[in-house]
Amino acid sequence: KEAEVPWAVAYLREDIQDVRGEIREVRRSIQRLNTKVDELRKEMDAKIEELCREMNVQFRWMVATMVAVGAVIVAALKLLP
Repeated sequence: KEAEVPWAVAYLREDIQDVRGEIREVRRSIQRLNTKVDELRKEMDAKIEELCREMNVQFRWMVATMVAVGAVIVAALKLLP
């Protein structure tokens, strides 16, 4: 049985090294995913900011148009006998 112990230890060491290698690969994959998620988040933040700017411009135009139409209506009502 003593002859089997070194073989078992060597086998277990090999398995442990394999597991460590797999863990390193998983960590690398997670790091790549984290980097990709950060890049996508930054892109989405930029797109959201751009959409907010566009919406603000459109809102200003809409309010200005409503005020102008209101003024035209008031002027028309004042001009009517």
